[in-house]
Amino acid sequence: MTTLKNRLPICGENLAILFDVDGVLVDVSASYRKAIQETVRFFADKPALPAEIQGLKELGGYNNDWDLTEAILRQRGKNLRREEIVQKFQELYLGSENKMGFIENEKWLLPKRELAALHAEHRLGIVTGRPRFETNHVLKKFTVEGFFDVVVAMEDYPQEKAKPDPTPIQIALEKLGIQKAVYVGDGVDDVVAAKNAGIHAFGCIPPGVAAEPLAKLLLKCGAEKVLGNIREMKVALQ
Repeated sequence: MTTLKNRLPICGENLAILFDVDGVLVDVSASYRKAIQETVRFFADKPALPAEIQGLKELGGYNNDWDLTEAILRQRGKNLRREEIVQKFQELYLGSENKMGFIENEKWLLPKRELAALHAEHRLGIVTGRPRFETNHVLKKFTVEGFFDVVVAMEDYPQEKAKPDPTPIQIALEKLGIQKAVYVGDGVDDVVAAKNAGIHAFGCIPPGVAAEPLAKLLLKCGAEKVLGNIREMKVALQ
């Protein structure tokens, strides 16, 4: 059920809807999050716990899963070169010649019919911290790339300007030629980035995460509404 901070409708003409990918449009509990767990296991013998991962996400500043993995390893006394961590993470996530990667476990969360209904009324865009290849892969895999009018991925902005900085969202708005928009994300950094960009901020509870504490946190950080899942988007706009 959608949790509201206020009941003001934000629908109207020239409203763009911008989406984060991970945890919002795509279930990454068995892909990116699994890659975090198993990368930590590889270097530190025991996997990262889901609570460890979510705890750092809720602190903010860990929108990039490579950074988050490195932080958990440091907490366990493992000071490794970032390149080592990224290499193992990507090997697990993307797979290798002889082994399927966790990327193949991803599930699309917004049915195509509902996505098409939103696209019929609004310009749609993606603003993500994913690399472009990984973003395009998931859109093509689920044949939804035609519904998005703009895609802003990791390569489109300097990494010091990643969320919670508003730059990625501002790039999307500029490409769309629209200033009125809502950004939907599953974390603190998403909400802060949207507020800093001067647009509406919606939270969305990702699969496998306790809804009530995260909803309270996202509202506290400035989310106007928090969706129990992305299928509540159309109702949330009313």
